[in-house]
Amino acid sequence: MRFFKIRLVAATVSWLYASHVHADGLENDCWCIECGCVRSLGPTSTQTTTGLDRVVNELGTAGQEVVSDAKYLLTSPLRIDGKSALIVGGVAATIGGLMAGDRSIQRAFQESRTTATNDLARTLETIGFARTVLGANVALIGAGWLFREHEAGNRLMRTALVSLESQLFVEGIVGVTKFGVGRARPTAEEGVHSFSPFDSFDTSFPSSHAARSFAVAAVFAESYPQPVPFLAYTTATLIALSRIQLNEHFASDVLAGAALGFFVGKALSWRHKNPDFLHGMNIVPFVPTASSGLGLTVQGRF
Repeated sequence: MRFFKIRLVAATVSWLYASHVHADGLENDCWCIECGCVRSLGPTSTQTTTGLDRVVNELGTAGQEVVSDAKYLLTSPLRIDGKSALIVGGVAATIGGLMAGDRSIQRAFQESRTTATNDLARTLETIGFARTVLGANVALIGAGWLFREHEAGNRLMRTALVSLESQLFVEGIVGVTKFGVGRARPTAEEGVHSFSPFDSFDTSFPSSHAARSFAVAAVFAESYPQPVPFLAYTTATLIALSRIQLNEHFASDVLAGAALGFFVGKALSWRHKNPDFLHGMNIVPFVPTASSGLGLTVQGRF
């Protein structure tokens, strides 16, 4: 039922986004965070369609854009450069280092717990729940849609739509990773190196609270000037730390979730500012010789 509700909300919001179309003569329409419009994959139709056909077509177009964004995220490793590789390596090394110190960090947090810090952590935990963030994104989309004729409302709607998309992608990636890694939560008291892959989705690595909080923060920080970035990242950091405070996650779980959410939010924000990046590009298998193995090649049309 939970997944059905998320899919229903996503479909409704997709229709809202798709219905906000900016026609551009005979050119293809576009969907991007800059102009807030929806790209159709063919020329603008001049035929009259029924209301139901229009909704179906618009939902299909929005769905195609989501698929395109998924393709962009999945192919990101193929576009990594030297600087990005160093950053990724540094983050991975830091996560590994934290795993070595997870027990000490956990002990320090638990020994400093008070009634006040527990209450604050529970409040932050509630703010970071999937249903809370989902509801906030939908509410902001609705508020922006009501005032879409004004630049501020239009901007809010477009930003919240990208934020919602980022959250949904993060929920899926985190769920698959949790299931595949299977790290025991601190409350299980099985130690920091207890792993049971493919056993349960309710596991510790990475933190879903940290991931979704930083995904949303990255999108809003990319779209608005200060003090929004400061407030967004501060809130996301406090939500992430609350998971250690409540003994639900280790420090390395939180850092991994925060890094994942930050990457997804930043990547999708950039994608919607540069909507044509993957258009005309194909990634296909490449076999140079029968004995040299299998590779990939990127073909582009300019």
